[in-house]
Amino acid sequence: MMLDELAIDYSEYLKVDNENEVGALKDVVEDMLTRLEEFQTFMEMVRALRMESTVMHYDSIKEMKSKVTELTDTVNKLEKLVNKVGEDVELVDQQLTEAEACMPINKDGPLNTILKPFFKKQEDHSSRQLPAYEPPVIFKSDDYFFATEAEDALKIIDNDTTTNN
Repeated sequence: MMLDELAIDYSEYLKVDNENEVGALKDVVEDMLTRLEEFQTFMEMVRALRMESTVMHYDSIKEMKSKVTELTDTVNKLEKLVNKVGEDVELVDQQLTEAEACMPINKDGPLNTILKPFFKKQEDHSSRQLPAYEPPVIFKSDDYFFATEAEDALKIIDNDTTTNN
């Protein structure tokens, strides 16, 4: 009998009541499934909003592409014009330097200028022939921009400044 009691006592140790642990585990799993469903719903809403935003702004983005292309062309033309203006200024400066070299300029001080007519034979400057001046062919803005392009560029800039303010 003692052996039977001992067996019964040990059998009590082997009996496990998993109802509490299984119930707690079920609650945790159900909570996690609920949160996953909420997250999935949230992700679907974000995806739908992204698609709606993309579709909504696609036309305006496409329209801006043409304006950016026009603006790029205008900037390229302006860059060519600036380079041409720089070349023309350099050419005119060179011609000015050459013209100054040909001109009779008094490089003496005031004392020499007063005494020069008495001691030196005066040169006849009127007999010296200066080369005829031919103005260089310089830039024309019409070669780079048409009047309508300039007006369109000003409209784009004006629209951008009014929308930014």
